[in-house]
Amino acid sequence: MARRAPLLSAVSLAIGLAAASSAAAQPVAVFSAETSLVNVAVTVEDAQGRPIDGLTARDFVVAEDGRRQKIAMCARMGQDGGRPTSLDVALLVDTSDSMLETLRRSQDVAVRFLTSLPNAQEIIVVFFDQTQRLEHFDREHPEALFERVRTLPEGGNTALRDAIAFSLRALAKSNGRSALVLLTDGIDTVSATDPAALDRAVQSHAVTIYPVAYPASQDGDGPDPQEALKELARLAQVSGGRLFKLPNEAALPGVLDEIAADLRSQYVLGFTPDGSGAPGRVRKISVKVSGHGKVVVRHRVGYRLQP
Repeated sequence: MARRAPLLSAVSLAIGLAAASSAAAQPVAVFSAETSLVNVAVTVEDAQGRPIDGLTARDFVVAEDGRRQKIAMCARMGQDGGRPTSLDVALLVDTSDSMLETLRRSQDVAVRFLTSLPNAQEIIVVFFDQTQRLEHFDREHPEALFERVRTLPEGGNTALRDAIAFSLRALAKSNGRSALVLLTDGIDTVSATDPAALDRAVQSHAVTIYPVAYPASQDGDGPDPQEALKELARLAQVSGGRLFKLPNEAALPGVLDEIAADLRSQYVLGFTPDGSGAPGRVRKISVKVSGHGKVVVRHRVGYRLQP
């Protein structure tokens, strides 16, 4: 296979976007993972999928295991008048044999997305096939990431669940809220992490997962692409994210713009968890919005409070 070509055209774009982002920077509310509050990122949309602005704690009803909770904190990701919140972001890039050439052509689009993220405190990029390679993304020096990309080895098998679990561990010191954006065809061939272990890892983090699924084809006796899509959809649903199915590569810029807009429109609610029950048990979360007609509310469906 050909070696990765430099993406010099993307560098100037990324640097320009980074400069604009820096100029618009303002103090953000960072919520420590050490706090006793449980943070829940919530997206509220109308029937047409448009975000609903201007909500306050009085508009939300939060319940844990069916019991209403007092909302101790309500903040917004975007910069529309109140103090915005911050988050940490991991971009997972599948460089296995089935995805390598496709992702090479998408790297400049991915960099543009990373430089446009609102208030992201920590941004990491995880390249994965059967192993994981972590890079810290520097908005002011995106060319460093390109240099690293050119040295990556050719793709191999895919350990998708391992890569997600690895990324969650890398964000373990997050400010309490994080997002994972996953560029993959969804096929997992060699992961050592089983689905139950991955579920436990997701439940233990305030993470929103956005899988971006490239078209995949059935490869002999390999994993079924439709089953792989179902698993990606489930991870998105339980974490409060969205699954995006790409019809073709040309759709990627629009999809990443939608994810950035989704992150920007999120509310962050905080409540003090109930101390009863066995340590480490799964606690169900319910969030409703009152007084705004028929709305769609997305959030993580549960969490594990670590012992």
